[in-house]
Amino acid sequence: MTPCVTFSEINSWFIYAVESFSPGSQLRKMGAEADLVHAPLLITYASMLSLCPPFVILLWYTMVHADGSVLQTWDYLRQHGQRGLIDIWPNPTVTAWKIIACYAAFEATLQLLLPRKRPNGVLAYVVTILASGVLVDMNVFGIFNPTIVYDHLGEIFSALIFGSFVFCIFLYIKGHVAPSSTDSGSSGNLIIDFYWGMELYPRIGKNFDIKVFTNCRFGMMSCTVLAVTYCIKQLMLPEIIVHGNSVFTRDYFSSL
Repeated sequence: MTPCVTFSEINSWFIYAVESFSPGSQLRKMGAEADLVHAPLLITYASMLSLCPPFVILLWYTMVHADGSVLQTWDYLRQHGQRGLIDIWPNPTVTAWKIIACYAAFEATLQLLLPRKRPNGVLAYVVTILASGVLVDMNVFGIFNPTIVYDHLGEIFSALIFGSFVFCIFLYIKGHVAPSSTDSGSSGNLIIDFYWGMELYPRIGKNFDIKVFTNCRFGMMSCTVLAVTYCIKQLMLPEIIVHGNSVFTRDYFSSL
């Protein structure tokens, strides 16, 4: 008979993998062999850091201002070049920063205040969904219009791009000056350290896990909130044909 793999064995392998490939262990190895870092690796990291932000803006511009036509966006860039990209890049506004700050504060509060005997992600998601329902009700009664998120989406993306760079610089400095644990280290290369990170689990204080916040709270929870604001915006534009799941969403909102 084929021997069964127990849960404890799987758990041991998982812990070994995490420890083996964590930034601390890997970066310490790379720090000892910094001269072996190949140029293609640096080019890859540098390209992702420099090309992803304009890609987000171009995608937003294509969907909002070019009627979803990639060819139209391409023709615009071919005619106007770099100046065209600068012209379509929205400036971060006070409204965009306020939206980001309010949402970030809400999710951070859930992360800190909800019961934490075990990871509270599911409970935070439920509360976020309920809060999205409150946004719908506020729109129905004319108290608050959630479509402000969609209307300022380009500015929000721009603010997040610049804000994320500032935040990553903060994490880079923190990893050097005040790491949260011994599982940290430097590869000896600025680009790799900035892209890969200096710590496996960076924290602010004792209880606020930064990785959980950025990935699981601010990032993943926003999918629900953004979908709700998009649906409300679509329902407010009668000239746009509502299809498929949007019809279900409209009926669901109407029943609230």
